[in-house]
Amino acid sequence: MGIFTMSRRAQMIMVAAATVVVIVGLRYAEPFLVPVLFGIALAAISSPIASWVTRRGLPPAIGALAALVVDLAILAFVGAVVTIAGVELEEKVPAYLARASSMTVAVAATLTERGLPVNPEFLSRTLHTASLVPLLGGAAVTVASAASNLGVVLLVVFFALCEFAGAGAKIRAIISDPGRGLEHIDRIVREVKKYLVVKTLTSLLVAVLAYMMLVLLDVDLALLLASSLFVLHFIPNIGAAVATIPAVLAALASQGPGTAAIVAIGYLLINLLVGNVLEPRVLGRTLGLSPLAVLLGMLFWGWLWGPSGALLSVPIMMVAKITLENVEGLSWIARIMEPAPEEPEQEKAPASEEPPPSLLRPSVAGARRSG
Repeated sequence: MGIFTMSRRAQMIMVAAATVVVIVGLRYAEPFLVPVLFGIALAAISSPIASWVTRRGLPPAIGALAALVVDLAILAFVGAVVTIAGVELEEKVPAYLARASSMTVAVAATLTERGLPVNPEFLSRTLHTASLVPLLGGAAVTVASAASNLGVVLLVVFFALCEFAGAGAKIRAIISDPGRGLEHIDRIVREVKKYLVVKTLTSLLVAVLAYMMLVLLDVDLALLLASSLFVLHFIPNIGAAVATIPAVLAALASQGPGTAAIVAIGYLLINLLVGNVLEPRVLGRTLGLSPLAVLLGMLFWGWLWGPSGALLSVPIMMVAKITLENVEGLSWIARIMEPAPEEPEQEKAPASEEPPPSLLRPSVAGARRSG
């Protein structure tokens, strides 16, 4: 028994050590893995275009090239949107800083009247140096990093789309049971692809609705705010809530508290209708992950790879869950990652073969007792 206990303990120590090594390796491999994973995700989203071309009898390379051209056109449009939004933000920053300074003076005067002396210059300087400047600097670094990795992402998209056509033959040559292996891999590809495509379309819908609302309310930076909502909507649970904060602040700074309240309610309704009504109807149970698992996965991958990891967290977890379901001895981990099963009404109150005679059929109960 003692030897068995020590053996189990040694196995646990080895598993823990291997896990730490893998996490450290993933952390250092971020510059390589993140562009590759983004390229694979973009290839999965673009695969319907390549499939449509190849079904016309053209070579897979032509289909991949057609999908890549569409992707480049979309990326060029996104780049133009970001450029316009950046110019608009640069024009609005001085006015926002001046308005923020006046607001800090008013807040400092109010606090001083209530017995809390505050230096308004200190508040204004803190607001400028601790909030706005790091935000713009971080955004500039993020955009520069994305632009530097764009070539790698596009290369991965092209060659991944070219490989999709012959992937089945390669898998049949490798796996001993091709039918079962292809079934599992096909399920992973279908579910991840469906999630990415649906999430992209719903994120676009949310961004368009938010942009229309902001334009109608004459809120500044509407294009930038809608673009940020499109990106953050890919982050489950909290992404849309995070995107609401700058929209409300922009509405407060440009139009006042009434418009800010309308924007907050509008964002809430848009996210509820699209995220809680439309997406579940389209996806069904394809996602198959509990909210807690999604949140923990987002926090882990966000800690590991930053915002890129948060965006990639759900596809990574879906691939991991479907893979674990088909690995003997590890399927219980996939069960933990799933949402709680919905019990039918008849299972909540198990019915016996005979109802309680003392409550429902007293005469029969008395006859049985007398017998």
